[in-house]
Amino acid sequence: MLRELAISIHNRSPSVSVTEGRPPSLAQGLTGSSPAARDSTDIVYGVEDDDDNDSAFEGDSSMAAQTVFASEFLENTVTRTLQPDLDPDMKSALSSLQQIVNMQNRPSPHESRFANAKPLPKGGVRELPMPPAHVVVAALRELKDVPLASFATICTFIAAENFAERCSKVYFATDDYSLMTWGVVNAGLYFLLQEKASLAEGAQRAQLLEYQSLCRDNLETALVNLPLLLPARKESIEVLLLGAFYAIEISKFSVARDLNSIAATLCQTLGYHRIRGNDGSGSKAILFWSCYLLDKALSIRSGRAPAIHDYDITVPRGLGDGVVDLPDASWRVVLNQWISYADFLGRAYEQLYSPAALARPQEQRAESARQLVQTMVNLAKEQEPLMRHTRDKVRGIKFDANSPFPMDMAILGDELMHWSALTLVYRAIPSPPGSPSTFNHECIHAARQAFTLHQEYMEMAGDSLAVKAGCIRWNLIYVPFTPVIILFCHIVETSDEADLRRLADFVDSLQPVVCAHGHAAEGIAKFHRVCQVLHNVAALCVRARKAARARRQQQQQDPSLPQQDHDMAMVGENIDMYLSQLGFMPPFGTIQSAAHPPMQGGEASQFGGGGGAQGEMSSVGFNNAGGAQGSELGNWFSGNTHILGLLEEDLSEFEPRMWPSMGG
Repeated sequence: MLRELAISIHNRSPSVSVTEGRPPSLAQGLTGSSPAARDSTDIVYGVEDDDDNDSAFEGDSSMAAQTVFASEFLENTVTRTLQPDLDPDMKSALSSLQQIVNMQNRPSPHESRFANAKPLPKGGVRELPMPPAHVVVAALRELKDVPLASFATICTFIAAENFAERCSKVYFATDDYSLMTWGVVNAGLYFLLQEKASLAEGAQRAQLLEYQSLCRDNLETALVNLPLLLPARKESIEVLLLGAFYAIEISKFSVARDLNSIAATLCQTLGYHRIRGNDGSGSKAILFWSCYLLDKALSIRSGRAPAIHDYDITVPRGLGDGVVDLPDASWRVVLNQWISYADFLGRAYEQLYSPAALARPQEQRAESARQLVQTMVNLAKEQEPLMRHTRDKVRGIKFDANSPFPMDMAILGDELMHWSALTLVYRAIPSPPGSPSTFNHECIHAARQAFTLHQEYMEMAGDSLAVKAGCIRWNLIYVPFTPVIILFCHIVETSDEADLRRLADFVDSLQPVVCAHGHAAEGIAKFHRVCQVLHNVAALCVRARKAARARRQQQQQDPSLPQQDHDMAMVGENIDMYLSQLGFMPPFGTIQSAAHPPMQGGEASQFGGGGGAQGEMSSVGFNNAGGAQGSELGNWFSGNTHILGLLEEDLSEFEPRMWPSMGG
């Protein structure tokens, strides 16, 4: 009856628009493009809010277009069946799952994309306050002697000497300077002061953070006032790229993608992606490859096609000697590795998770995945000597509280990204028949390796929160850290308590950085909160399955205990429903609940798991083009994208810190 009700609601629901909305000018704010999110930027910048505005395109695998009835059905029907005296931790876990699904299927109001932007005064940006000149001059002098890794990485296409010239042009202006130049200076100072503040203490740290906030406001002001038709000039690309890096820092990945897409278009307009003779300018190469790095990672994170296509590139891959002035020769190796890794991510999306890939026969897609695995293995072999040398070097360093994020940790981060990427690729290869899990053994192994490396890096970081924050921000948040979702789903399916402990340790490793860095770690705080919710739900699944198993044993001796067993079964069915709407399980109704006798799969099918990929796929709410396996993979990828997109949402309603311990 419930299934028929769901079908009828689905048939009455209006189709969801999957056409891309008209983008306003940059001065009106960037268009919303994160999954199931619509912000109030249009209202802030004076654009009328009417029903004719097209919703942002969410990707072909969007669950919103496939299950428009889910939120109302779950809210009004399923949760009412639970007993009012259910354990508070179970209610909290189910409530968080329901909120996640609601955020996926309903537009949610956002604050302005750049809430700190200030109105431009009549006299222009010259009248806006800047950090004192003597503070900036002192910081630039120190930068020449001791390059800061984070600043050098993010601003690597602006050499330290060149950046000092930009600052001089703004602070000691004799001629007019453009909005783009002003934005570049404030962006560079934002990252520079941020890293200096992380290494300072007391009143000095507070003062540097105040100046950093000033640069943040100026940078946001510059970004929202950029014209829609930017001039095709180098400084336009620079300010857009720095704005994209800043958006990543504050976990606004859809804004970062929009900014970087414009920068990529300008790079191609200027021919930076083509061989046009050797003009001796290394800045063109570094600008283009910086766009390329962000383009591929943000593409697979959002489930959207990249703006730069590899078949259109003729410029030599990587950065040769003398292309750009880097603080250390090893950075050239690191950047070239990142370019290869970005190329791998682009191919993974195109061959495994794009709409065209999901429509291919399963075996063809699996063969593409195997070839990509071999590509990554070959890359790892090339990097092995450097990795071994760097690991030995880092183990001999004692990072204290004032240690900055070093280049060596950035090199080691590539090893973690290696296993994270393999996890995503192995997911596209079906598990063998009879497997207790949807995921094949190699996929689970790669996810566990990524977790192990993360814990190793946290131990290497010692007492330095700056090192830990750098590892988390660029190894786990910037790139799609798929192992979190893989282990979460695997725990739900199999109740693997060792993996549950891995997930708990992972969540605990994020906590110190969240507590110490405050606003500077807002993105890390959101990531920690999302992972905490996933851990609590997984722990509830393990706990409920144990209880259901014990209850069945008790019922064999005392048949008068039906009510609590019914409660536990309803908990399982609720979790099944929510996870199926996220794409992490087959459609609800094809999965056996805890209230029924076990199937031949054993305990794995007794509580919300064991169905996995082995269950018969329903056509309700799923796009069957490409077959059931393609639909299942596409919906899992959509759920993975949505969970990653939660870092752009307001997560204040999630309060996992108040939950009791449910460690298994």
